[in-house]
Amino acid sequence: MDADDMRDADWAILNVLREGRANAPLIAEEAGYSSQYVRERLGRLKQDDIVKPLGHGIYEINEDEVPESDHNE
Repeated sequence: MDADDMRDADWAILNVLREGRANAPLIAEEAGYSSQYVRERLGRLKQDDIVKPLGHGIYEINEDEVPESDHNE
């Protein structure tokens, strides 16, 4: 996935995960999206190795795979 394919929600999810590991409900609350939508986007981000599942619904960011964009600031 490149930066053009990323949605605003994806960047919001990554911003939450930059603060530390989190599960979908916490990410949803912090990012302002529904848990269902966050889970959908996490699945897509996981396919591209941008986030890593750690088990028990916890995710962390894989900074090496995050596309370059102005959203990273």
